[in-house]
Amino acid sequence: MTDADLLKALFARFGVALSAEESARHADLAPREAILLLLANREISARFDAAHGRPPEENDIDALHDLYATLEARHA
Repeated sequence: MTDADLLKALFARFGVALSAEESARHADLAPREAILLLLANREISARFDAAHGRPPEENDIDALHDLYATLEARHA
C-alpha cells in the first residue's frame, strides 16, 4: 500500500473522502505534516466538518496520526 493509499484509507475511516490527487499531493511528506496540510485544505476541512459536525481539532490530528501509524504497521 502506498503512502497516498494509506492517507486515503485513513481519512475514509474518519468519514472524509479524498481524491487520488488529494491523497497523492502530500504523500511524500511525514505523515503528521501530510495530515496537517490536508486538513488545512478548505474543501477537505469542510468534508470533515460535514462528517463530524465541527471543524477538525488538534486531538483529531493526533487520532489521525495514531491511526496512520497503525495502518502503516499492518501494511509494512
